[in-house]
Amino acid sequence: MNKLILTALFALGLAKSGFAFEFSERPWLNSNILGRVSPDYSPTAREDFYLSVNHDWIKNAKLKPGYAANGSFYELEYELDANLRGLMTDKSLTGHDAELVRNLYALWLDWPSRNTAGITELKKHVDEVEKIKSLDELTEYFKSEECRLHGCFIAGFSIGYDNEDSSFYNIEIPATALMLRDSAEYKNLTPNGERIKKMRSGFATFMLKKLGYDDDAIKKILDQSFEFENAIADSMMTHDEKESPDALKKMYENPVTLEKLRELSPVFPFADILTAHKVFSDRMNLQEPAWLKALNDLYADSQLENIKAYLIRNIASGGITTTDEESYREYQKLVNERYGINESAPDVELAADFVHGNLLTPLTKIYVEKFISDETKQDVTEIINEAISYYREMLTKEDWLSESTRAKAIEKLDTIKPRVAYPDKWRDYSTLEIGTKESGETLRSALDKLSKFSWDYFYSRLNGRVDREMWGDSDAIIVNSYYDPSLNEIFIIAGILSGDFYNSKRPREENLGGIGMVIGHELSHAFDTNGAQFDKNGSLQDWWTKEDYKKFQARADRLINYLSNMKVTPEGQKYNGTLVQTETIADMAGIKAMLGIAAKSKDFDYEKFFRAYAKIWRSVQTRENIDSRLKTDVHALPYIRVNAIVQQFEEFHKTYGVTSGDAMYLAPDDRVAVW
Repeated sequence: MNKLILTALFALGLAKSGFAFEFSERPWLNSNILGRVSPDYSPTAREDFYLSVNHDWIKNAKLKPGYAANGSFYELEYELDANLRGLMTDKSLTGHDAELVRNLYALWLDWPSRNTAGITELKKHVDEVEKIKSLDELTEYFKSEECRLHGCFIAGFSIGYDNEDSSFYNIEIPATALMLRDSAEYKNLTPNGERIKKMRSGFATFMLKKLGYDDDAIKKILDQSFEFENAIADSMMTHDEKESPDALKKMYENPVTLEKLRELSPVFPFADILTAHKVFSDRMNLQEPAWLKALNDLYADSQLENIKAYLIRNIASGGITTTDEESYREYQKLVNERYGINESAPDVELAADFVHGNLLTPLTKIYVEKFISDETKQDVTEIINEAISYYREMLTKEDWLSESTRAKAIEKLDTIKPRVAYPDKWRDYSTLEIGTKESGETLRSALDKLSKFSWDYFYSRLNGRVDREMWGDSDAIIVNSYYDPSLNEIFIIAGILSGDFYNSKRPREENLGGIGMVIGHELSHAFDTNGAQFDKNGSLQDWWTKEDYKKFQARADRLINYLSNMKVTPEGQKYNGTLVQTETIADMAGIKAMLGIAAKSKDFDYEKFFRAYAKIWRSVQTRENIDSRLKTDVHALPYIRVNAIVQQFEEFHKTYGVTSGDAMYLAPDDRVAVW
């Protein structure tokens, strides 16, 4: 019997896990690939728990226009987006925040005015770079307000939290932005990298043609820009290197002063560029010293045209979404090809996304006033407090931790500050004015105002103390939650407090399997391979003993091996367990925390709990999107986030009668939960 027949039998549910055959996907079918599940294949909870719970939904799921995936997260996002769009068009809402949101939304949708403006402003920016004839002129350009307001740098900067004392802001200096995003792609271009290159080269080609460049000139610009990127990429960390446990120390323990920058980069005058932009700080961090050395070596007459090409390409590409309609439609076409999307989202949704990204605080304020109650905030806070109490017990009982590490872990736990739903203090937008079309405002003029407003905010924090009552630039109206190690704070935000994740009227077991698991997951990040490197105040400082950290990593290595032996594509591609280890540890810890709470609850319905957990991860995605995730996403695929997690716990085996020979069975000695 050949492998093709075996695969077909598996898809029909006729091949059993006990058979000693090599399937292309194992131990479970990757049911997240759109169209992968045969209508006739309906496994039991003991064979494939994820698919048994979500089978009917997955079988009938379709992709919404503009999306490469669908699922519980997306369904909640659709609901959230619809509510946000309603706010953007609600003329009954009064006040400055509502006016800003309404006006920017209308300006984005005003295609006639955008088409009239066309690429005039974009051409001015490109022409500024084209007229540069020497390195000295290039340096002066990098010092200009034109460059700063439009982000035309080869070496930039951003504001963050100081790594030695997180109560202060610092300046972070990242490496050059690359078209292919991952420096590893410049040595070995993967199929995912090829798709990125095709899409982003397409952006540049289309816009450069609109700007008047002929085919030969466009090819030359693309070739020269890649020549520059190839030269600099070799000195930069790869995506995998940035996700390794030791990356934090490599990237965030490199303090520099302006004087030190002059010493490190005497040819590329980065210190002078920062000085010109009034970026004076004794708290600066150079994320990749090897990159700056390479950039200094490359800043030569021989690279002038390549650097100019890099800038021109990026300026041109950046205008594809903010100029005329023809350009935007080309952008949609190329993105859809990249992610396997068949139909674009309607313009009203795209306009709403644009407002969301540019007027975060005003939009959040009017959203929470209408949709989030004090009762919700209080209820979720209580679940967080229960989870923290469980973690305290868990840490106390972990016999592999030394007393020193245990004490500091509990101290850190007790210092964690929950941030629920929305901030208590808001960023002030009263000085930002965005008018209407009738007042002469255009999308381009509004963007210029937003850029200046953002820079003013940047300067207001420079060399200042962190205001812990504000959430910085955090987004509270997306379907997400997170732990911030630099603040030692857990954020369970407004956007996720609905749908399959939370409902005050449904059984407690379902809320614990939804938002409860999310809470437990985020808390665990305080104690994972990254969290172990931040102390209770959010400063980058080891608090584990070396011996305990080795034990932790040894436990993590077992999990990595467990994940890396899973085959997750029809061709039998194995998972990158190292890439997803941290988030998988958090998933396991989240479920363990909720099961700890369940054990203290009277008549707890474990089936409701596990089914609710499986339901929040239901998902289908295009194959292109799956391939991209396998390369870059630190979260495991949804079906693994359920099956590989629940099989770690005896409560699951007992609830569903899972025994040896079942595909969902995992012997106690083989279980790899780190906590």
